Amino acid sequence: MVTRSIAAAWQPNGAPTAPMQARISAARLAQREWANVPLANRLRVVRQIRDAIATQFNNLCEFFPDELAREPVQRLTAEIIPLADAARFLEREAKQILGARRLSTKSRPLWMNGANVEVRRDPFGVVLIVGPANYPLFIPGVQTLQALVAGNAVVLKPGRACAALANAFRLLAVRAGVPPDLFLVLNEDIENVRAAINAGVDKVVATGSVETGRAIYRQSADNLVPAVLELSGADPVFVLPGADLERAVNAIVFGCRWNNGNTCIAPRRIFVTETLADELEQRLRERAVARFHLSITRVGSDDEALHLAATSRFALGASVFGEQLLAQAFAARVHAGIVTVNDIIAPTADPRVPFGGRGWSGFGTTRGAEGLLEFTSPKAIVTQTARRLRHIEPLPNNAGEIFAAYLAAIHQASWTGRLSGWRRFLSALLHGNHMTDQRDL
Repeated sequence: MVTRSIAAAWQPNGAPTAPMQARISAARLAQREWANVPLANRLRVVRQIRDAIATQFNNLCEFFPDELAREPVQRLTAEIIPLADAARFLEREAKQILGARRLSTKSRPLWMNGANVEVRRDPFGVVLIVGPANYPLFIPGVQTLQALVAGNAVVLKPGRACAALANAFRLLAVRAGVPPDLFLVLNEDIENVRAAINAGVDKVVATGSVETGRAIYRQSADNLVPAVLELSGADPVFVLPGADLERAVNAIVFGCRWNNGNTCIAPRRIFVTETLADELEQRLRERAVARFHLSITRVGSDDEALHLAATSRFALGASVFGEQLLAQAFAARVHAGIVTVNDIIAPTADPRVPFGGRGWSGFGTTRGAEGLLEFTSPKAIVTQTARRLRHIEPLPNNAGEIFAAYLAAIHQASWTGRLSGWRRFLSALLHGNHMTDQRDL
């Protein structure tokens, strides 16, 4: 168990900064060794990190930037506990998520008889994580743990005023068993993102504004580096007929005030059925939620609400309030990466929930099983078990007839067409005994 105080051990300026290329090279060497560490051993390190989070959270909380202006309990509920929950999710689920998968032979093409396919998940290598300032521990912390569990090295560029917290988390992770060169923390200068990409990172995961996302994406594209972008939102709230209005109002107020409004999935727009609009507006006014004054849109139907909401280029999250079954059906039609029904913001911290946006809100996924897989690249291993490799043998002189008959036998819609195809196919096979070299075709 990690017991020594982080605050006592971490030095504000950290170790001397080596040239970016040298630091990335060191991370890559560490990653090659880490990728060979059995997954079970990597997860034991995550368990140690989780224990350290639980026992040293007060030390971590000392490093949160003052500008967040949070109460101590909100540091626990918004950052510390969700990060620990995410670690436990990985400990319990990563083996199944990342495990090699053998494809069923039921859908194997007839002409590929004997070919067995296994799909594995390989780490990318060195992953650059660009963290935000609004959730400086939870968001990059989860992404870091996912990347490490998947076998990657991590280079973290923290958000504004968040370097001290990022270095404190790194120290905690190193003491828990993460090799020092496997997890690097850069200073807050945005130019470090450019330098790291140019130095040869293998994937970028960035959280921030649309402008930041565009700049990172351009540079990633120039270097052919894949990227996951979690960007801004303009989240709608839909209040449907039959909604519990008091619940909806309380949730909207919570969403506006949580983390002082610095949440990418905070409510920004409200679409409410005409029959509930006056009362909703009055209740929000009474609760001193002024941000929505002239911002509530009255709608006459579900289709109108969905159409108006879709005029925004952002599509990160949304919330729907209404009778459960109707609200769930409505949620399925909303254009967004994550939709909460009869709640707001909090359920998205569930470590099982994949998180990501669409349109100007970015693309790719973090958190959940899908987020863990984002830190891996699939590799298919095809093993041929057949004794005879007919595709490398000279073709029969009636090869065209054989293949045309096969196409009909397997793929025509009518059973009569398929039956006719099988008859032609078998007949062609019996009579195709004159061979010709493929090179002559």
